[in-house]
Amino acid sequence: MKSMSLFKHVNSSLNPYRWAISVLAAVLISGLFAGISLESRLDTDKKMAESLAPYLATLIESSDRPELLRVLQSIAEATKSDVVLTQDETVFASSRSLEELDRKFIKPKTFVRFFDIDFGNNEIVTTTNIKKSGQSLEDSKVYIISPLLPSMESTLGIFLGAFVASILISLFSARQMRKAIKKALRPMDQLHAEIEGMITDGHLESEPIQIRELEEIRNTVRSTKTALDNAKDQLAETKAKKLSSDAYKRLIHDLHNPVSALRQMASLAHDETQDLETQTEAANSIPRLADQILSQVTSAKKNLEQDPIALRDLNIVDCIKDGIRQVQTLENSKSISASFQDEQITVPHDPLLLKRAIVNLLENGVEAANSRVRVSVLRKDNNTIIKVCDDGAGMDETKVPVYLQGRGQSGKANRQAFGLSSTNHIVRSHGGKLIYRKSDLGGSSFEIRLGVI
Repeated sequence: MKSMSLFKHVNSSLNPYRWAISVLAAVLISGLFAGISLESRLDTDKKMAESLAPYLATLIESSDRPELLRVLQSIAEATKSDVVLTQDETVFASSRSLEELDRKFIKPKTFVRFFDIDFGNNEIVTTTNIKKSGQSLEDSKVYIISPLLPSMESTLGIFLGAFVASILISLFSARQMRKAIKKALRPMDQLHAEIEGMITDGHLESEPIQIRELEEIRNTVRSTKTALDNAKDQLAETKAKKLSSDAYKRLIHDLHNPVSALRQMASLAHDETQDLETQTEAANSIPRLADQILSQVTSAKKNLEQDPIALRDLNIVDCIKDGIRQVQTLENSKSISASFQDEQITVPHDPLLLKRAIVNLLENGVEAANSRVRVSVLRKDNNTIIKVCDDGAGMDETKVPVYLQGRGQSGKANRQAFGLSSTNHIVRSHGGKLIYRKSDLGGSSFEIRLGVI
């Protein structure tokens, strides 16, 4: 299901009710206006007839038909209708034709009675009793017969006008309601922005949210984030101390063999029971073993003298790309290609130290390569694997442990090579392993394997 914003959800939820209420209100209001207009129009005819009733009664009593015909003709012209005056259901005077005088009055067929007015197929018939001094003359009535269509057209026009006006007002009201909903939801946007800023460590100016419940949520999120950050810091420090302790243990383990060998050579050199050749060979081995131990201790001191690192969950791809850019700025003659299983691989690491380890491997690879160095990153099981391969001559696998322990000699100058030793220490301080293999490109392949810490 496609998600939508809270504003759209609220607006779409209210739309059916809003439009139903708007249309119903428009129909009721326009119907009311149309009904009032029609009632006013017909009531005017009725009141005109009632106001002239006393005068008509006098003319009936005096049998003054010419005057009656003149008055009815005036009423007919004013109302645009036919006016018939009957007495004992016989036409006494009419605005239509003199031929129907003294004939039986045939009332038009009507089907609906509304506001005391009869509605037929094509006519509206308004009936008024003739009165004089409050007394009705027996069987004397005035019929005002109006055409239905003009009245209906007028009423329908008023209905449509009122309906359109009501709809326009409803549209304006709906637009104002949308603005009101947006304004009402601004605190939600503020809360979202603040939470997003907490996640991305953005520094936004914090302002209190006007809605109490949202302000309580914001305060809860802030306090929870602070507690999580503190817990992460404590966990990172604990991990760093453990990894640093493991590094010391590995150093002691690595020194055990050469120290044991040094002790044995010293014992043989001073053992009078041994022949002179054995004593001489043992004596000559003592300086060499001592130099190896000193080199290893110097390398370890260089690596272990820094404070334990704090590992953070960060994207390791960014760290690798920074390392590649740094080496490429110094060496452009050889190609460095990179492939990543994913652009977002989150691993607990110290970006500065791990970048230094990757730069060390890249510089060694560029130096040893004929033309090409390849970097790849992938996830396998619970491990993150970083491979740096070159197409050079490769290394003697028997000498790799010597370089990893800091006892190897640099090929650039007459000095110790600390690059692989430093890289090995950094990888170990991350709880990982540095593994050497022959590369499929023909040269060396160093693999940094970082597991779940």
